[in-house]
Amino acid sequence: KISRKVKPKPVKRIKKRLILKMAVVDSSVLIPLSKINKLSLLKRYFSSILITQDVRTEVSTGTGASEIELACKNWIKVENPKNRKEVSRISKLEDIEKADASVIILAKEKRKILLSNDYALIMVARSKGVECWWLTTFLLRCLKKKIITKMEAKQILFLLVESGMNLDNAIYAAILREI
Repeated sequence: KISRKVKPKPVKRIKKRLILKMAVVDSSVLIPLSKINKLSLLKRYFSSILITQDVRTEVSTGTGASEIELACKNWIKVENPKNRKEVSRISKLEDIEKADASVIILAKEKRKILLSNDYALIMVARSKGVECWWLTTFLLRCLKKKIITKMEAKQILFLLVESGMNLDNAIYAAILREI
């Protein structure tokens, strides 16, 4: 018997993508990240970022506004929820801003993660069945996916607090232990 050597087919190497999902993002995440020039973390983690026009209006002035505006022209998509009546209703009933209600409804309609650092917004969103991540949760997930190093995670956390993000000391310590 003569055996023939079969040449294996060349294997195409597929670049592993760390980008996971689409997210709806609130101004309470956009502003702190833009203040420390780390807005691009959102682009590195998520395949697509959505904000509402109400959020875009909120972030159109102040520190970091030019970076956010540039991102809106290039990679952040502005989309409004279809159900504007529900936005008004939730805003009134839950006593939250229309911009907050708009991101909740958009995340619910799209069935996407809502990224926020606003306690009231997150509590209302969770009561509506919307999956929510805190900014610190996002930071830890970036670390877990190796988008950032441990040293970078600590530095970003420090810069966020230094730039004015409120973070309870116990939470700060717990996050540092997890990093």
